[in-house]
Amino acid sequence: MSLSHYVPVFEALGNGTRLRVFEFIYRSGEVGARPKDLIDKFGFDSGTLDFHLKKLLAVELISYKEGCRRGTYCVNESISIELVQLFDSAIASNKLSTRLAGMPRAKEAQDFH
Repeated sequence: MSLSHYVPVFEALGNGTRLRVFEFIYRSGEVGARPKDLIDKFGFDSGTLDFHLKKLLAVELISYKEGCRRGTYCVNESISIELVQLFDSAIASNKLSTRLAGMPRAKEAQDFH
């Protein structure tokens, strides 16, 4: 798969807040994270959280699972193996936020060519 296929994913993760939300959801595993968990963890208002969750949903990094009263957000089961390996490696070294935040933004990546 072409690296350019991942530009929207890394662009979405280029926002520090969204990256922290994704990392929390990723670490939550199959159990997932309820919106209340995310609000309690980060202190966001529901509008801010909704904005960031929509961006992560749009690039298909996460999915919404019905269930409890409000449902949960989990890592999308169809996420590519390359991204899973990247995220697993970064989390194992406890540096997901640092590693991904240092990657070039979409505009910077285009300028690099």
